[in-house]
Amino acid sequence: MTPTDSEDRVSPSASDAIDSLANDRRLEILIALADREWEVQENGHVMSFTDLYDAVDVDSTSQFSYHLTTLVGRFVAETDGGYRLTYAGDKVVRAILSGLYEAPPTFEAVDVDGVCPFCREAALVADSLEERFVVRCAACDSTLLADAFPRSQAAHRSPSEIAESFGCGIWSTAVAVDGGVCPECNGVVDAAVDSHERDGLVVHTVAHTCRECRTMIHLPIEVFVALHPETAAFLHRHGISVLETPLWELFGSFTSGEWTTDVRSMSPLEARFELSYDDEMLVLEMDDDLEVTPVAKPSEIGMEANK
Repeated sequence: MTPTDSEDRVSPSASDAIDSLANDRRLEILIALADREWEVQENGHVMSFTDLYDAVDVDSTSQFSYHLTTLVGRFVAETDGGYRLTYAGDKVVRAILSGLYEAPPTFEAVDVDGVCPFCREAALVADSLEERFVVRCAACDSTLLADAFPRSQAAHRSPSEIAESFGCGIWSTAVAVDGGVCPECNGVVDAAVDSHERDGLVVHTVAHTCRECRTMIHLPIEVFVALHPETAAFLHRHGISVLETPLWELFGSFTSGEWTTDVRSMSPLEARFELSYDDEMLVLEMDDDLEVTPVAKPSEIGMEANK
């Protein structure tokens, strides 16, 4: 990032918007609007000036009007019927209620299913490390996965339930970036394939970066093959429901005889994937646009093998 880029991002309007939130009464106004949405179960619910004033602990209508006017336009929308949260206002409320600004808690390490792709031991554990959720191998101490760990994700959950929630959340992230959408701000994401080598094992990942908020997400290239309908159906026939299987449980398959990845060229990208389960095989290819295409259906492969 150049200094000019930084200055453009930190504009006076951004500073003013943040400054306008530095007041308890204004935050109470946002919370009151969100509370009423929750009570009536209606997103974008509109409150009249009087109802909103009654819901906030403020000394006078003139003081209330001053705080409300400060929020209108950025965080509160004024309509013919009253006031409602804007998208930005809603995001601020969710950050407050979820404790986004608070440090995440730690939790006791818990065993999870899966095989380490490096040492092939079934010794995976989920843990919290340096304010991140990690899945690591207790046998060789390799870190297989690391993710941001918001405080709200630990609330009302046991250590096993925390791990399970990450198992679900990672797939929702994968589906979003596979569609070119940033899971944080809904901006456009760009994708590029990287190659990594460790202990003689070559792993290929897809790095997704958001053009707007600069979120970076790295996932194994095989994830986007697994999301293809043909692959999902193939795996389901063999007892694996992709979106219900935590990603770390598939790492062992990605580096085993059941799943072969052959990246023939990085630029342009040419990759071939062979999945073999119970004497049935599926072959797919990925091109430079990260488009996945089945080469042949499993039944056709079986027919060729029997000739």
